[in-house]
Amino acid sequence: MIRVLALVFGLILPASANANSIQTLDLSCAGSFVQGGFAICHLPPGSTEYEIVSSGNKATTRISGSHPALIPFSRNSVLQITISQKTMASDNLPTLNPLSLVLQKSTWDIERVDGLPPGKVTPRTLEQQKKVEADWIKKQAAWQHRANASWYASGFSKPVQTYRTSGKYGSQRILNGEPKNPHLGLDFAAPTGTEILAPADAIVVLADPDMYFEGGLLILDHGDGVMSVMLHLSRLDVKAGETVKKGDLIGAIGMTGRATGPHLHWGIKVRGTYINPKLILDFQP
Repeated sequence: MIRVLALVFGLILPASANANSIQTLDLSCAGSFVQGGFAICHLPPGSTEYEIVSSGNKATTRISGSHPALIPFSRNSVLQITISQKTMASDNLPTLNPLSLVLQKSTWDIERVDGLPPGKVTPRTLEQQKKVEADWIKKQAAWQHRANASWYASGFSKPVQTYRTSGKYGSQRILNGEPKNPHLGLDFAAPTGTEILAPADAIVVLADPDMYFEGGLLILDHGDGVMSVMLHLSRLDVKAGETVKKGDLIGAIGMTGRATGPHLHWGIKVRGTYINPKLILDFQP
């Protein structure tokens, strides 16, 4: 079976729509083959585990017959992606040939946000800078977490039920007239106190009510470093180390941190790469 898989790797497959799938003799991948999208790849039951890596993201991930792999495509990903073997699980296995696919190019809006306190755009005081540095260290530790699960493969649900979309993934942000990094999440605007629900099963990796930019922050690992990042919460109802199920109450919307109104910023970070949450919501496993 592994030798057959080696033969079917190497295909170049163009993407003609946001929802895509690839079916070969042994490997199947489905997702959204666009910039900011993803592919969830499966092997047949019983397949040996090994590591793979994509040319658009150097972080490796494992795949086997019992564990699918989510491959992220960044906002500015190259359009031709190669997915290849990184490290052999066993020296007795043959080397796998790479699989290639072509992503669809995405376009992005420009979003202007005015009225922010100047210190929330660019920290100025020594105290502000120390707080930002301490928060950064906490987040770096959280990003290393890898839950031994693949809950992400069962699909995601909206974390807020009644809302207005106030910010889109990929938009170029201009804060108080100053160009900043692109917006790498989806914003759900709703009154302070609106319930936030777990979008998929997960382990809570970080729960902090007072981050400098993020305010109330939750980071959830949905398996293998596929993480929900939730910002600006007014209330956190879970603690680090807890396991939550899809639909569980985990917090409430607020406008803490760098925010001009009450909303939830929801990002999905996959081993260092942010993907578009709307695409993962639209995906039907």
